Amino acid sequence: MAQATKLVADGRGEDLLRLPNPAFPSFVSAATYLDISKAPADMLDFFGERSTNPGVARIQCPILAFFGTRESDIGTKADLAVLKSSVDRQPKHPKVTTAMIGGADHMYTGEEAQVAQVIATWADSLRVGAESTSTRD
Repeated sequence: MAQATKLVADGRGEDLLRLPNPAFPSFVSAATYLDISKAPADMLDFFGERSTNPGVARIQCPILAFFGTRESDIGTKADLAVLKSSVDRQPKHPKVTTAMIGGADHMYTGEEAQVAQVIATWADSLRVGAESTSTRD
């Protein structure tokens, strides 16, 4: 926190800080790090795993969430299940669809076609849902 504060005060808020993560080096700008530290609780637990008024409750459009199967330190199938169940138990919530991208690392390197297919299939399902809704009106 002290390093981020000093960098921002010195006009170097875009300088990167390395976050400790032995499996995959991660970086964030000093300014972003400070912004996150000041974020309200409902944004830090956005999907409502622990909070009673999460940010996701204000989302009105469907959400697609996915992880790669080769990024176990970032998100797993179990993590997606927790995300979905956390959102689903909110009184007001968007529809959440989850997917795992087989063989993909954090950047989905080499699996771009698979990611595109997951997104396209999800988007098509939304369109079909919208069409069936409009025919009922």
